[in-house]
Amino acid sequence: MKKADSLQQPVTSTSTATLTIHSKKGSDRIREVLMKSKDYGDVSKDVIVFVTPKDVAGTAYLMFEYDEAADGSKKDSDNWLYMPAMKKTRRIASSGSESEGSFMGTDFTYQDMGERSLSDYDYNLLGEENVDGVDCYKVECKSKAGTEKDPRYISYIGKDDYIMRKCEFYDRQNQLHRVLTCSNFTTIKGFKTAQVMKMENVQTGTWSLIETKDISYDGDIDDSLFTVAALEKIRIR
Repeated sequence: MKKADSLQQPVTSTSTATLTIHSKKGSDRIREVLMKSKDYGDVSKDVIVFVTPKDVAGTAYLMFEYDEAADGSKKDSDNWLYMPAMKKTRRIASSGSESEGSFMGTDFTYQDMGERSLSDYDYNLLGEENVDGVDCYKVECKSKAGTEKDPRYISYIGKDDYIMRKCEFYDRQNQLHRVLTCSNFTTIKGFKTAQVMKMENVQTGTWSLIETKDISYDGDIDDSLFTVAALEKIRIR
């Protein structure tokens, strides 16, 4: 898990994505988003902007994710959500019930949008399993606090590249709750990248699909973009 967590990442990333939200009635809602990120060494900053449809255009999410210290401690992430209709930015708690809530009506949570701290979990190797043609380590990850909505998950990590292919999240009753699958991998500037991520809620029958495109790494991104002030100035027509 340490090897998976320490894989080299690009300094900057820019991409667009189509977000499909599938309801239990079978209907789909489609969102187009713009995503940018930048690694500053001790903190990585990400911004997600909704472009279409009109009712969510201009909605933006900003996240600061801090690296673990040498002693394993880690500062909680900082998260903000700007809603154009309200014309104000709201801070999102990095832990507790709010972090476990749905991210913009999807099957992803706010917690899913960031990274889980290695030191917050205990690990157990359950064995090996093939996922989509890739031999993977099957690792059980149990939250030390055990207070999360999904306090346990099983991660499937590629044996050769240490890239996560699938995650199974279990609820407090130890019932399978959600399944994340990553697919359609491509290599860009030496970085293996999943272009498709699907989160399925097996208890409700809903799922959310992120299809990433126009991916660009290590380009120039202005630091001023990763500020609360910038969130409130975004204009989408």
